[in-house]
Amino acid sequence: MTGVPRVAPAPPPADLPVDLRRIELLCARLRPEDGVELERVDWAIGKLPRAEGWDNALWPVGRLGGHQLVLRVARREASRALLAREVTVLRRLRGLGTQLPMKVPTVLATQDDAVLVPWIDGVTAAEAGPEVRLGTAQALARMLATLHSGPGPEVGHNPVRGVPLSTRAAAFDADLDRAALDPDLKHRAETRWRTGLAAALWDGRELLLHGDPHPGNVVVPAPGAHGGATLIDWGDTTRGDPASDLGGLLLHAPSAQLLTAYREAAAWTGIDEEAVWEALEARAWAWATRLALLLITAYPPEHELGSAGHRLLTS
Repeated sequence: MTGVPRVAPAPPPADLPVDLRRIELLCARLRPEDGVELERVDWAIGKLPRAEGWDNALWPVGRLGGHQLVLRVARREASRALLAREVTVLRRLRGLGTQLPMKVPTVLATQDDAVLVPWIDGVTAAEAGPEVRLGTAQALARMLATLHSGPGPEVGHNPVRGVPLSTRAAAFDADLDRAALDPDLKHRAETRWRTGLAAALWDGRELLLHGDPHPGNVVVPAPGAHGGATLIDWGDTTRGDPASDLGGLLLHAPSAQLLTAYREAAAWTGIDEEAVWEALEARAWAWATRLALLLITAYPPEHELGSAGHRLLTS
């Protein structure tokens, strides 16, 4: 493939201060969640962040019960609302008392534009080997089925997730041109997209969606370590058509069997109707193709996310 970047994109510049002074001030003003005793924290605020993404910086601040804690701090004005939405959803999931098929981040305390959480050790599913990716994809299928089937908080709508495919047509065409796929792959991508566009629109209730469950947003234990996978980055949570979440699921392991695993675990009204399911499958593959094009036009082929996009398009 040509027309793809040679290096991974750098995060946009921060427009909020993320420095030691701000971290110390936020830690001093944290509001603990119910049952959390901040007096038990062994505070040891680091001089630099442990990790930094597009929206947030993760700053080491101490330990609680032997676990490393990090303060997740908004680094951009635009990410403030996303962080607040994430806290709302994670609180609701914790309050349901339901055993989830995957782990989610634990909110320990909050402050304006910041959340105190335990550090999650491991690597992303995108970095894991094929066998781990497949097992993780199966767990994610059940996780999304549980999320979609249950009640959830009212959250704002995401303009690019859970929406009708037709609203993303211009973006699809632009990325398809940029990707410069060979003729066979381009034909396959166009066919999947057109099939999804032609499928019946979602007319069920607006389901609660993760919004962005791609392989970079699932953390699995590092090789040789034990434990389950964790679904992270809930800032894009929204309500609507589950097809966009299923498109993200297919990036983990592009197979019809994975969608079947989701169907067997889901319990929302209409899931058992063949016409509803066939239309959802078509839209899910269209969304997967859309997301794969996003990945290969943002990341080089050797990057794990660029690789995930390539696997989907060639499946």
